[in-house]
Amino acid sequence: MSAEPSRPTLLTRIKLGASVAVIGAALSQAASAQWTPSAQAPAGTLTHALEAQRHDKFIEIARAGDIDLVFFGTTSTEMWSWKGRGRSVWDREFGSLKAANFGAQGSGFKSLLWRMQNGELDGYRAKLVVLNFGPGDDRITNPFDDNTAEFVAGYESIIAEIRARQPQAKILLVAGFPRGQLTRDSWREIAEVNARVFARLTNDEAVFYADFGARFFEPDGSYNREYWGMPGPAGVGAQVPLFELWAEELQPWLDRFVR
Repeated sequence: MSAEPSRPTLLTRIKLGASVAVIGAALSQAASAQWTPSAQAPAGTLTHALEAQRHDKFIEIARAGDIDLVFFGTTSTEMWSWKGRGRSVWDREFGSLKAANFGAQGSGFKSLLWRMQNGELDGYRAKLVVLNFGPGDDRITNPFDDNTAEFVAGYESIIAEIRARQPQAKILLVAGFPRGQLTRDSWREIAEVNARVFARLTNDEAVFYADFGARFFEPDGSYNREYWGMPGPAGVGAQVPLFELWAEELQPWLDRFVR
């Protein structure tokens, strides 16, 4: 006499339901994905040819899938991919992770939003999205200024797009870096104002904020020139020690959300 087939347990049904939900979400994302090349971007959407070239490269990477950690930002973020700047640190610190760098020179809220809507957030399911936009030595002004409202609205549009296309992902907003134009005390006043603006964008559940700018300064309050290059042999902008510091500061977030 054959045994009666066993009924699936509640835990089994839950697991099956979760698997179906994940597969359904992946199929839905694939169906709605638009890997649009830069040549089809409306005139004036992308800032210049370099950003267009980066987008075409990024959508190919996105389309291949298998990304857990993805970076978006402007020139400093793009420099993670540059030899002599952040590349060696990237390979050492993130090489064992499924990481992608979609930072591009000239990125603005308008151009990045178009890029995200046209392939750079499709084809994969990220665990953590790192965004590095915003001023370093500059104040976002005050919460009632038109520029502040424009900044917040721009960031809100980017966050909303990530939440819509990557609802499972956590988002980390990384503050702009000090660039050596201010003393620590002057920078700290600006950082406090900027932090209050960023607080309007975070909820410490899905969207988080990190600012490690204080570490760019020496004990006497002067700026450590190792981090940000001025015109000279080393070149302008983020230097290798900055990427060492950035990677170090990201480790707790990677342990929490990615590994």
